[in-house]
Amino acid sequence: MFNREIADISGVLQEGSIGHRVYAYAIRRSWIDGATCANDLELTPNLVADAILDLVSLRLLLPAQGSAGHYVAVSPQSASLQLLAPYDEELRARQHEVEQVRQHLQSLVPLYQANGADERSEAGYERVEDLDAVRGILGRLAQECQQEVITSQPGGARNATILEEAARRDSEVLGRGVRMRTLYQHTARFDQPTRTYVEQITGNGAEVRTTGNGFMRAIIYDRRTAVISLPDNPKGAVLIRDPDITHFIVQAFEWAWMTAEPFKPRFDREEIRSISDSLTQTLLRMLVSGHDDKSIARQLGISPRTCQRRISELMQDIDARTRLQAGYLVRQLALIPPPGDPGLAGKTGSDAV
Repeated sequence: MFNREIADISGVLQEGSIGHRVYAYAIRRSWIDGATCANDLELTPNLVADAILDLVSLRLLLPAQGSAGHYVAVSPQSASLQLLAPYDEELRARQHEVEQVRQHLQSLVPLYQANGADERSEAGYERVEDLDAVRGILGRLAQECQQEVITSQPGGARNATILEEAARRDSEVLGRGVRMRTLYQHTARFDQPTRTYVEQITGNGAEVRTTGNGFMRAIIYDRRTAVISLPDNPKGAVLIRDPDITHFIVQAFEWAWMTAEPFKPRFDREEIRSISDSLTQTLLRMLVSGHDDKSIARQLGISPRTCQRRISELMQDIDARTRLQAGYLVRQLALIPPPGDPGLAGKTGSDAV
């Protein structure tokens, strides 16, 4: 933080403001005084006096030597040099301090790599419990990435603040020519912040698809380093460097990617209907298989309340009084394709992983 605040001068110098009019008046004269200025501009002396004080504080007017109450106009360039010189000096000092801290921290990199980092590399993984630490790791891995980033983000809509941070990081990565593929669940299509994010990164060359099924949350960099979520801590993550585990995660992603559908930031009614039908088919299959509301909601990327409401609506549609009866009627009415039917191909989601 600077020790002094830079004043907001937008109102003082806005075109049409009293300060702007007084300054324009002074430019056209060798000097001005408050009374004459107020008379010529048809303003009250108090308003002109306040404007002159503001302009003097901004170094745009200076008291005329030897003439009390008289002022001369100064060029904006000269005023800028006089007014901002202390800030420039403080900024340079701050930049010097920042660079010193950076160099001191950088000097510890060999120590980190020679000790703790190597030990964790041998273990193949590193558990990180803190959200800020996870974000720092993601930022570093994104900067180091050279070829490809693949991401799977289950759970439907994402936090808007996190998406803004991701958009900046991902745009920088894409700008270096790194390939990027991201997988969402269908429900993410109905969230506007997510759609805005997808529109931005696809415009920069990323590929985004969605599927109606669940999958693991993971980010993989250059197919060598993976970051997956912790089951017992939503703010933490596991950093994985083991090549065999990373390969398994990549293959799971590729399987889900092949059966997913392109995420188009702008969609039509037919696409909405198709996605809704796909979600309904997945819900019915899980209902028939005996999954509870919580697991169905997690698989579809929706809230438990939304899941309960949707199941209730489906049971009413087929006139089922219990979930057991609903499962029976779903089979009898052939509301989902039988096992082996082509319509079911590629729609078993994480159950096949």
